[in-house]
Amino acid sequence: MASKMGRRVERRLLWALVRVAVVSMVAFGLLLVGAQEEFGWVHSNRDFSTIAGAILLLSAVLAAAVVRSTLRHRLRPLQHVQKVIHLVTRGNYSRRVPIARADDFQPLTRAFNTLVDQLAAASETSHAVADIDRLLLSSAGLEPVIRKVLLSAQMNGLEVALILRVDPSSERLTIFRLKDKRMREEAIGPANIPDQRLDSVADYQHLADELCEGELRQCLPIAPESAVAGVLVATGRRSLTIAESKRLADLADRLAVAMTNIKRSESLYQQAHFDGLTGLMNRRVFEDRLQECIARSWRGEQGAVLFIDLDRFKKVNDTEGHKAGDRLLVEIGERLKKTLREADTIARLGGDEFAVIVTGIDEEKGVSKVCERIVAAIVKPIVVERMEHVVGASIGVALFPEDGKTVEELVMKADSAMYRAKESGGAGFAFFDDTLNAASRHRVQVESRLRKALEERTLEMHFQPKLRLSDNSVNSCEALMRWTDAELGEVEPGIFVPVAEETNLIHEFTDVLVRKTADLLLQADLAGVNLDHIALNASARQLMNQGFASSFLGLLDQRNLPHHNIQIEVTESVFAGDTSTVVGELDTLRRAGVRIALDDFGTGYSSLNMLRELPLDVVKIDRSFVSELDSSEQGRILVRHLISIVRALGKEVVAEGVETEKQLQYLRDADCEYVQGYLISRAKPAAEFIRLVADWRSGHTNTPLKLVT
Repeated sequence: MASKMGRRVERRLLWALVRVAVVSMVAFGLLLVGAQEEFGWVHSNRDFSTIAGAILLLSAVLAAAVVRSTLRHRLRPLQHVQKVIHLVTRGNYSRRVPIARADDFQPLTRAFNTLVDQLAAASETSHAVADIDRLLLSSAGLEPVIRKVLLSAQMNGLEVALILRVDPSSERLTIFRLKDKRMREEAIGPANIPDQRLDSVADYQHLADELCEGELRQCLPIAPESAVAGVLVATGRRSLTIAESKRLADLADRLAVAMTNIKRSESLYQQAHFDGLTGLMNRRVFEDRLQECIARSWRGEQGAVLFIDLDRFKKVNDTEGHKAGDRLLVEIGERLKKTLREADTIARLGGDEFAVIVTGIDEEKGVSKVCERIVAAIVKPIVVERMEHVVGASIGVALFPEDGKTVEELVMKADSAMYRAKESGGAGFAFFDDTLNAASRHRVQVESRLRKALEERTLEMHFQPKLRLSDNSVNSCEALMRWTDAELGEVEPGIFVPVAEETNLIHEFTDVLVRKTADLLLQADLAGVNLDHIALNASARQLMNQGFASSFLGLLDQRNLPHHNIQIEVTESVFAGDTSTVVGELDTLRRAGVRIALDDFGTGYSSLNMLRELPLDVVKIDRSFVSELDSSEQGRILVRHLISIVRALGKEVVAEGVETEKQLQYLRDADCEYVQGYLISRAKPAAEFIRLVADWRSGHTNTPLKLVT
């Protein structure tokens, strides 16, 4: 096209020059005529030269003027193009190049104007998309985005509408239109939707044909996350230009992106503020709400924090699995919402712990009634997978601002009161008081210092020897954890072990036990002391954790500890609930060569059937039975029969808490295999224990009492 226009301009210039040349030739012809004698108006050669030069000069000037005029006239459209380009570079798309009928550049200017139209449409679409993005960043919601899309999609002679299923879970559709720049919404009920599925563009197009007036010119899908949720349609008497079609397609795509982003933002907000299982508020929102309530409480708006822990929930999880437990938690959440007022704040803090903020109640009596309603609602049977479960609720109550001025203080005090309610038998409630405050502070201090002790590796292991009565030898011991803290002093295991279990720090004890045991065996080997086995204690919380056995065996292998040198001691309490997990873990350990001992036999849930069925190698008779050997004939008979039964079942027998010679002699006569207690020795640090065993083996084989220190 450019070469054709160039040739056309060349022809016009050539024709102009030809006319100038003709004029020049005529002038020269006249000059030649005048030079003839018969005409005589050119008298000399000098006159001829002067006139000829003037004619040449005039011809050149005339030719230049003609060329200049022709070029200016013919290239005027290019000047208009230059001006429009200048405006376009500044973002102004309002001007176009005028097109004349005799314009040599008519195809070029027409194409240029089309290009400017497309650039204008692209710029308008780009600005619309940018506006939509700004709306998304400002969290404006879906409605302003739809209005912006419809405004940007307006075209002369065409009507644009949006058919959309705003809520994916609803059967209802909405038609959005603009009337006088105001958005109108029209709901479409299920009765007006011939195909309820509407899972393809064709389904929506068929619906648009029925609902929209005028001939359907374009139907573009709105597909957030690749699922068709609606269509953007254009109807009217004329067809869309390429630029208009592209603009509609870009707007439809951007609307789909906006819907996806809004949905994801809502999902992220939901995850950040609400519990994913029950839909209740999470801990973060609960603490924010409580902070607001505390601030208002100083203006006289008092309230209470209720800390709720479910009773017997663990049994449901253990027997029916976590899915059943989750469904039960959902039902508990629903019952709390039905029991409490809309003004009350309900949250799930995690696990089976819930919390409630009750406001507008000034007296304990009113709070007590709320707690009674909660307990009564939760204790009703819950059917999960055709199995009926009954759980209770232990509730701790802290009042504000009376019991605390901060979120942490109120939650801690409500938690302490909850433990008192649970200790009272559960399915009840307790208010915080000052006696709980001291205990709560001490418990928090123990937890904090215990964490520090684990980090700094300051927990120690002492070892108590076990005497084998058949040959009065010491070839084994029990490892007992000891803790002396710089602030708390010597802390009894009965204090720090329950705290460790409640906070799951108990799982970190395993590494301490294995590490200290490896150190003892290494020191004993260097001292020439041979130890047959070392007994380590494992709690119910550890054994209820699936994978404990494999993790424990892995730690033994890392320290190169032979499995047969290790004995795991468990108390009868680990078998109080569902025994399948515990038995599975113990069976894994036993098959790997680790010995299993039942500690404190006779004080809890033990039975002869348990001794027969459980994977046990050793049974330890509790000190409460041994202490009666000095004074009770019935006690002596009972212990003798216990020893006889255990040995008949092929288990090793150990008597704990031996403190007198009389007890030792009776146990020897009853064929007890091992004894352990203060009469033999207290638990000692590793170095002292090895020295004690070495001294005993050096020549004091007939007097075990010499071991007493």
